[in-house]
Amino acid sequence: MTPLRISTAVRGIDARNVLDAVLEHLREHDLAAMPSEDGWAIDYSGARISLAAESGALHARIAAPTQEALYDAKMLVFHHIVEFSACAPEAIQWSGDSITFERPPAFRLLTVDAVRDIGPHMRRVRFRAADLARYQRDEDIHCKLIFPQPGVRDPEWPTLAANGTPQFPSGEKRLDIRTYTIRRIDAAQGWMEVDFVLHDDAGPGSAWAAQAAGGQQIGLSGPGGRSALPADWMLLAGDETALPAIARIGESLPAETQGFALIEVQTPADEIELRLPPGMALRWLHRGDTPAGAGTLLRDAIQACAIPDGPSRHVWVGAEFATAQSVRSWLRDTVGLGGKEQLVVAYWRRGMDETQMKGGAARSAAGGAGPKASS
Repeated sequence: MTPLRISTAVRGIDARNVLDAVLEHLREHDLAAMPSEDGWAIDYSGARISLAAESGALHARIAAPTQEALYDAKMLVFHHIVEFSACAPEAIQWSGDSITFERPPAFRLLTVDAVRDIGPHMRRVRFRAADLARYQRDEDIHCKLIFPQPGVRDPEWPTLAANGTPQFPSGEKRLDIRTYTIRRIDAAQGWMEVDFVLHDDAGPGSAWAAQAAGGQQIGLSGPGGRSALPADWMLLAGDETALPAIARIGESLPAETQGFALIEVQTPADEIELRLPPGMALRWLHRGDTPAGAGTLLRDAIQACAIPDGPSRHVWVGAEFATAQSVRSWLRDTVGLGGKEQLVVAYWRRGMDETQMKGGAARSAAGGAGPKASS
């Protein structure tokens, strides 16, 4: 079968610096690029992506067997170029085979089926939806949830613009997008569950979850955000924002897995039941009145953990940006863990919402200096 092909050349940016930033971010998420005749080649969901900085532009070429695979690869390229160059979306124009979807092919409409509290600051929402098969992946456990503005009863969901990129409504019908872990899913039965952290300075997701009721609808896109790589010895660590991911990863591990789970929460009342392999010790860390992300409790507990030598070990951490940066450097420089032996993700950043955090990463990359937040 002849593959479908599209290409773009983005000008007016620091093409070499942006390419380096994109490749580094993809490596962090286990999407390694290989040198090729056209620059760098990446295999992604059945598609082949080629990236190159040449003639003053960042060139991207994509070949894929289906329209859905072509679209998914196109969006991977599009979002990374926008994030790390800070260019306007309109600067990325594609040529080649057309994509004929009315809406982004990953979009699903979720309907609330049930709501229950599993702790004083954690609410579980079960959603019903059609065609969830693409979301039932153990290697991609995160998704994007799309929230209408409060009080909007007839939201307008994303469509595709003329160039094939997602088009979102503005003004009173604008949509907020946030990243969450798919806690449980049964595509055959048509349901999935998401755990929401409830807190006083609530963003769009937490505020929506606080009032969620049966029959309400939000949007879904994704999936993404790779999971931990199973190993004989595992360390899973994070604060309550990472608790749903730790719970899902932990219950999927082989029974013979050894290691630790370190989880920071506010009080003992915030502890929830987890199913971990018998050989993994669970330790809850209570920060009390210390504001979330302001202390070193989680970082200190991770650094006090004896990480064994050996060929089969893996550390997964989800935490506030500063903690994640510090832990990542310690694991790499002091412990000596390789890229496939660790995944440290900045789930949030103090004083910023998700959009601002990613915007900061884009500005740092565009300027050629400064840290990049993981997503």
